[in-house]
Amino acid sequence: MSKHLIDFEQMPSRRDVLGFGSVTLALLAGCTSGSPFGGDTQQSPSGTEPAETTTPTSAPHVQVGSVSVAPSLVSMNSPDSIGTYGDRDKQFVIARIEMDEQTKRDREAFSVATDGETYDSTPVRDVVRHRSLWGVGSSADQSIDDFVLFRVPKPLDAESATIQWSNGEHRLNDEQVSRLNRPPTTFEVREFSAPDTVTSGTESTLTLTVENVGSADGTFVAGLNRSGPQTAYMPTTAISIEVDAGATATWTHSYTPPVVSRDGDISFQFVMNWRDGDERASVGLEPNE
Repeated sequence: MSKHLIDFEQMPSRRDVLGFGSVTLALLAGCTSGSPFGGDTQQSPSGTEPAETTTPTSAPHVQVGSVSVAPSLVSMNSPDSIGTYGDRDKQFVIARIEMDEQTKRDREAFSVATDGETYDSTPVRDVVRHRSLWGVGSSADQSIDDFVLFRVPKPLDAESATIQWSNGEHRLNDEQVSRLNRPPTTFEVREFSAPDTVTSGTESTLTLTVENVGSADGTFVAGLNRSGPQTAYMPTTAISIEVDAGATATWTHSYTPPVVSRDGDISFQFVMNWRDGDERASVGLEPNE
């Protein structure tokens, strides 16, 4: 088991649940009221409860669906792996918005307004390398064309926050605003382990335990990948775990490797990329006689 001290957002790198704190999956937190990849994510990002949306009949077609907040985003960091993106002193509001083609071409018309500040939308490609976000919405990998992204300070220090456009607005709910107001925190990975060996065709469980050693509640965000068997490298899932200050939370992931022959690939490895680097756990495969 390796230990890494980090701060709760993550850095790009190549690299479901049991909890003593509250655990949630997210992207770069599908979070509902929290994070995306994340919110301070998704629980992999959170905050999908629609708040109040106002759109005059004369406005272009705009319908706000889920809204997530996340301290960092999970996205592809290479052609065959996922990692995290985002700085410690920043966080993200990720809004899934149904809009007409003209509005899609005018994403700059959207902004997040707080008590006294306005934050323009941020092109997703300014933050991540590829045209997808993991952990946001119903599927693992979502096209960035479905979302409008806002990068705001962490903490936000605001009593309210509203997504605005030329002829309408959508108010974030209290939980989302509360998450946005949390300062950065620090995590340690206490465990990242899997069985040394399993029989091919039988389930293997990966265990991740993280501790929030900071003074604020937060969300741990990471991207999980796998190499082997019978595949060189591939993304697996976005991870988003809610952990109260001073608490520990455990997250598990199950995988059943295919049946292999003695001449085939006889091992696989889990690789987790997070802000502080990466964690690895290798599993040997015994052929199923």
